[in-house]
Amino acid sequence: MAIWKFKTVRLKTIAFMMLLSGLSACSTTQKPQENEISPISLNEPQEAESFSAQQIYAQAIELSAQSRVDMLIEAQTAAIDEQDWQTLELASSALMRVDPQRTTQSQLIIAYSQVQRGQLQSALSQAAKLQSQLSTAEEFYWHQLVQGAAYAKMGLYTQAIPFLFRASDASAEVTLGNQEVNPTLWQSLQSLSLSQLRALDQGSELQRGWSQLAQIKQLYLGSPIELHSATNNWQKQYPSHPANFALDEKVAQLMQVEPFSVSNLGVFLPLSGANKALGEAVKNGVLAALDNHQFENVYFIDANKTDDELRELISSASIDFAVGPLLKSNINRFEEQNLLEGVAAVYLNRSDIPRTSTEHFFFALAPEHELDQALQHFMAQGFKKPLLLAAGDRSGSRLTQHFSQQWLEYNEQAPLVGLFADNKEMETAITELLEVGNSAARIEVIESLFKQKVESETRSRRDIDVIYLLADATQTRLLKPYLDVNISTFVDRIPLYASSKSHSSQIDTSDKRDLNGLYFTELPWMLPPTGMTNLSSRQLKETVKSLWPNNADIEMRLFAMGFDAISVIPELRQLSMLPGKGMPGLTGTLSVNSDGELVRQLAWARYESRQITPVKLNHIKPTPLQREQETQEELSDVLATEDMAQQQAEGTAL
Repeated sequence: MAIWKFKTVRLKTIAFMMLLSGLSACSTTQKPQENEISPISLNEPQEAESFSAQQIYAQAIELSAQSRVDMLIEAQTAAIDEQDWQTLELASSALMRVDPQRTTQSQLIIAYSQVQRGQLQSALSQAAKLQSQLSTAEEFYWHQLVQGAAYAKMGLYTQAIPFLFRASDASAEVTLGNQEVNPTLWQSLQSLSLSQLRALDQGSELQRGWSQLAQIKQLYLGSPIELHSATNNWQKQYPSHPANFALDEKVAQLMQVEPFSVSNLGVFLPLSGANKALGEAVKNGVLAALDNHQFENVYFIDANKTDDELRELISSASIDFAVGPLLKSNINRFEEQNLLEGVAAVYLNRSDIPRTSTEHFFFALAPEHELDQALQHFMAQGFKKPLLLAAGDRSGSRLTQHFSQQWLEYNEQAPLVGLFADNKEMETAITELLEVGNSAARIEVIESLFKQKVESETRSRRDIDVIYLLADATQTRLLKPYLDVNISTFVDRIPLYASSKSHSSQIDTSDKRDLNGLYFTELPWMLPPTGMTNLSSRQLKETVKSLWPNNADIEMRLFAMGFDAISVIPELRQLSMLPGKGMPGLTGTLSVNSDGELVRQLAWARYESRQITPVKLNHIKPTPLQREQETQEELSDVLATEDMAQQQAEGTAL
């Protein structure tokens, strides 16, 4: 356990209080109990003393009510420093009893302790209840810190930062725990993108200082000279800013972060066997990217070679960076056999083997990225009841299960899921899920009563507010008309979304008639060249189409993957250190998560008047549902401890 050391002036105060305590104890015959926390000893010189929060709290509860307040505050301070949350809550509860004026602040400090123990919803509820009772600067500080720290723990940094800004501003007037806010704020800022940070430049001077330092880190990470110059200029502009705490140690660490220096690049692909065409598509993308990157030597190596052959090639060529393999089975083999031990790598798929090196990264065109992106958009739009339609194969089942699991992290009610075995089952699945059959049956009953044809229209269920298709291009072109026909005209048109699986550049050349209004995610590279904002990407797309006019969609996607795998190498270390940093690529905006996975933010597009139009849609990282429940046993233990402490204190005072 960490030890909190007092300043000399505080030691004298505590020693005096303990002396009073000792005198009081002399008038009683109460025998010390075994297994109690030992009281603070006065036998050694004060300069050598160091006391834990538990020791200070144990001594405080033996003092009279008037003398107890100062020592309980010292116990709070020590507990925060030691991160001893149980003692912090006990000391705060005791302080409320002896000094009711400190009730609001102590309740907020307990709420902060709950944040640190993971009881986030309880802490936020407590902060909401106390909002109308704030009367001092310290109470306002803790009120803002509790909410900011709770949202930061949830990973909801955009929600956390406004609270943390206000807490940082108020911390100058706070004596207890004012060191808590700045590290949390700094960590949260580093999780924002560059555009999000720039949006914060419009606020107060304090806010601008935080934002600009975080931007400097993103812009110049890996460029020591520029980083040093920019931070010096920042420090001159903000000499007394609270973010100065991050400069010395943090910037020194950042200046040591340099991009990978690659001399001999090894590209491991299936260049033989059944998957040779896929390997060649990636290879073409790699070759195209090499025009923008200089390596001394580049070796294309068949990943299907034996382990011994691969080890020999890696050693003889002095490979110092690897791209590939492409197939998951080969990646698993590379990891199990440590074929790339000591060699940094971007694997072109996921692995079933735990990551063996922090310099091994995983780059997969994973459909789960798109599902997570769609979910964040649905939450931003306030949708409550999505309907998922997918093929009933292994892939469709896996993806609908992934979406459902993620959805239930943020919503009480699971999404509706419709799986179809083949094209014939599509219409049946839709009519059943939309409950159109029930409406048709009611119409038949009415017609039988009137013995003649009744002018009518079927009604679909009204609670579904968004539909998401996880279907291929052919299936999507069958599903869309079924949905158009079966959704009732009595309700607003239900928004329709799809993944990139639904888009095919080949099919689109001849058939876009029935897709109007459909939104979908897609690799920027796969959208029409006219929709590309980057001129060089547009020119590259036109060149590739002229060289390989008959390339299938999968080959075009793998070309983009190979291109990005090379382009991301200089940015990998920076991306892995900055969760909010992204790099635009042909496959999407790339970032790196804590597991070393390259995560893609894809482009959105919409079919409009038989054309594909790029669109920008809102996303939020939603607030997870907190299903935490503090057990009655734990609560009883805390209350029992407090009662015992109070009884001991009252006995001592007598």
